[in-house]
Amino acid sequence: MKFFDAGFLQPTNTKNLYRLSFLIGVLYTISLFYNLHLAPLYSEEPRRALVALEMLLNNNFVVTTILNQTFYDHPPLWNIVLAGSIKVFGYNTFALRFPSALSFLLTGILTFYMGRKYINVKFGILSAFYYLICADLYFYFSVTAEIDIFYSLLVALSIFSVFHFYEQKRFYRLFGFAYFFITLAFLTKGFASFAFIIITLGIYLLYKRDLKLLFSWPHIFSVLLSTAAVYLYFYTYGSYEDLTKYISEMWGLTHQRTLLSDRFGGIVKHLLFFPLNFLAVIFPATLFLLFIWKKEQIQNIKAQPYLVFLAITFIANFLVYWISPGARMRYTYMFFPMVITILTYPLYIQLGDTNWKHKTYHTFLKVMMIIASITCLVIPFVSYFSILPHLKFTMPLFGLLLIGVLLFHHKTIGYTKHLFVITFIVMCRLVFNHVALPIKALTSSSAPHQAYANDIQKIIGNKEPLYLFTQEDLRTHNQVPFKFYETASYLEMSRKAIVSRTDQCELPGYYIFNQQNLEGRNPLYQFTISKVDLALVRID
Repeated sequence: MKFFDAGFLQPTNTKNLYRLSFLIGVLYTISLFYNLHLAPLYSEEPRRALVALEMLLNNNFVVTTILNQTFYDHPPLWNIVLAGSIKVFGYNTFALRFPSALSFLLTGILTFYMGRKYINVKFGILSAFYYLICADLYFYFSVTAEIDIFYSLLVALSIFSVFHFYEQKRFYRLFGFAYFFITLAFLTKGFASFAFIIITLGIYLLYKRDLKLLFSWPHIFSVLLSTAAVYLYFYTYGSYEDLTKYISEMWGLTHQRTLLSDRFGGIVKHLLFFPLNFLAVIFPATLFLLFIWKKEQIQNIKAQPYLVFLAITFIANFLVYWISPGARMRYTYMFFPMVITILTYPLYIQLGDTNWKHKTYHTFLKVMMIIASITCLVIPFVSYFSILPHLKFTMPLFGLLLIGVLLFHHKTIGYTKHLFVITFIVMCRLVFNHVALPIKALTSSSAPHQAYANDIQKIIGNKEPLYLFTQEDLRTHNQVPFKFYETASYLEMSRKAIVSRTDQCELPGYYIFNQQNLEGRNPLYQFTISKVDLALVRID
């Protein structure tokens, strides 16, 4: 085919490769936000939503509440970000999920910037794209309103500041930016954040034999500023609420993730499977292990100061999570760009080779492309998907586009071939958004909650007070299930009024009860959440 032979997409045609990379970047950005609003709120999303909504409705951005009761949890920065997004985009699910998706994109841009500056532009593009398409983040967490991607961005900014400004010998900026971002991380998730900067500075300056910098005025000044910011936050919080209880609860959340919080069997299981799970969720970069198992490739990594920094920083910080059975994979998201950058480098410097490693990698992806193309063409004929009538028109188009990507992948070589691997994953995310998210909106176990909220709103309107009657605390969910938060978040979004938790029935208004506690009251509306029967009643 003359199109390919003409050199239009040859690896040596840098200008066209940059244009193609830009187009992939545009397509990628669309994939992050397309249909982001459709899936119902689920898991921890409703709780995050309630806190942000009640910040706006109470006009209090210091103390976090759920159902108008103080929620002693993380500091408020992530909830403030969500509240800001709601002010911009309105009271809807897109506004709640936008900050997480944007944080993911910004982390990719940071990965590109560092790769471009300390290796070269092509490497920066490749490493950033492979980070941005890693399975766990791209297909799951970037579609949620969860805290972890934003938090990981702050920690990554702090860690990367250490290397960037150390190379420039600008130590006020090094410590200033490192502590600025880690203080923001503390205001997002609490005490554990400072462990990142302590470990990173300690291990890197030890490696550089420059520990004396820890006793320099730039470091002392930055520590004092960070301490002052933390003190100011706690002082402000203490003017509203019980500060001792808040600090105790926040420290308890940190303690739950340590080695002290689990039994021996859990510790052993965690030690065995945690690193394996970590490698699995960074797919497709997991496959880059094919290219690293040679002493020569390890030496190539050691020859790059930036990659050495990433390696020792990752190992030192990751060990903390490896020996902490309470740790979850989402707590390690700040390490994804580091590890993927390191793994991409041996692949990058071997792009000109045509050995069995490259053939194995690309054959595996080619099989995935064929399966994905066939799947798109078959979906219109599967009865399960008939609930989305438009798929019979759109899915053949997606199938043809994937076949086109497969053709380009087959005909190109080296760097360009990887760009079409990335294009394929981006197309898969677009298909996921186009098919899975609308189906989830219709069939998910979380789908009825918006309907419940709409039904209740029609009965009570927007002005009447609404209470949830329960005698449990915020972390107990026997009388009222945890999933009620999903209904409550939709109620607060639609009514722009708080659903208040109470253990009394003294005030006039509408109340939601567990039906076992009705005591003869006449229900206006009945609904079931997680096998718990609830009822709406009016009390005058």
